[in-house]
Amino acid sequence: MTDKRRKNDNLESLDTLLAGLMDIHEMGAPPAAKCGTQAFCENVLKSACAIAGSDRGSVMLFDDVSCDLKIAAARGLSRSLVSLTHLKPGEGAAGAAFETGESVVVGDPESHPSYTGYQGRPEQKEPFVALPIRTRDKVFGVLNVHFGGDEELSASDYRVKMLSVLAAKTAITLENARLHDSLQNFYLEMVETLARVIDAKDSYTHDHAGRARRKARRIAEVLQLPSDVVRQVEYAALLHDIGKIGVRESILLKPGKLTEGEYGEIKKHPVTGYQILSPVAFLGQVAQMVLYHQERFDGRGYPEGISGRAIPLGARIVAAIDAWDAMVSDRPYRAAMKRSAALEELRNCCGTQFDPDVVKVFLHLEKTEWKAETAGQGV
Repeated sequence: MTDKRRKNDNLESLDTLLAGLMDIHEMGAPPAAKCGTQAFCENVLKSACAIAGSDRGSVMLFDDVSCDLKIAAARGLSRSLVSLTHLKPGEGAAGAAFETGESVVVGDPESHPSYTGYQGRPEQKEPFVALPIRTRDKVFGVLNVHFGGDEELSASDYRVKMLSVLAAKTAITLENARLHDSLQNFYLEMVETLARVIDAKDSYTHDHAGRARRKARRIAEVLQLPSDVVRQVEYAALLHDIGKIGVRESILLKPGKLTEGEYGEIKKHPVTGYQILSPVAFLGQVAQMVLYHQERFDGRGYPEGISGRAIPLGARIVAAIDAWDAMVSDRPYRAAMKRSAALEELRNCCGTQFDPDVVKVFLHLEKTEWKAETAGQGV
């Protein structure tokens, strides 16, 4: 190969590497949340094969439960090899790369001692490199890339070095994803704790927040909202009554009709909830849903009297769920309504108090998934 051709190949591989890194960057910190871990690994492998000029390779991730490496994405490998390959740390070239954190170059797999029993498979006749997908503190898996059978391969090959950069960026992205998932779990636990505090203040609404959360999530899923919006709707359902922390228990638990002044105090809870949640950055959209969950579709709700699509969809979902739970639950001032009467009320208020699209989905789920749960509430 001439120096000019080698230089052109280097530049082409560098362009491919940069494009691959940009693709990974565009997927963001939580790849699993946006496109799924498998799709993310497939994207990484596509870039790796482009750098190597190869059509064969795999991404293996370590399974913390089974304590072995499994193929998360593959190109040009037989299905049987993909499904059967489970390597322990230190086993084979990939296991060695995982265990040591160092790249392993295999020039002739057929004569390599780690490949007894693999001889004859097309994918095991080519030289390949196993690169650890690692950060400074943790190894997440291994990137395996095969090269043409007539090529010489060494750790100093510029393509191997570029693949190492790609593997390192992959590891950083996976680490950020796991940190993101851990943070989301922490947030959810915090939100659930706040919801329990709210429920504890009003014994008549026991597990109201939990029921609202489950229903809100299903409605959001059926409406095919993005996963991050589904989570926000779920949080809003859990926290929609947080503003009632500022309402006296004598009002919340009053067995008779509320006075105009007492009802005025109750009507403050969406704004109070918004004021509690809005300073928390990750709850910004949730705070908006909490603020508007008492608005009506026809504009006759509170606190601002907005209507229709101007009301955040999450708030429209919570509004229907909140009203339903109020109807089918015992309250200090009345017994629970019968399920049939509550269903009729939802239908009657469709398009006035509630979003018709939300009611349609709610009624479908109540018929197909939630009927037994409602019956369990004694209505």
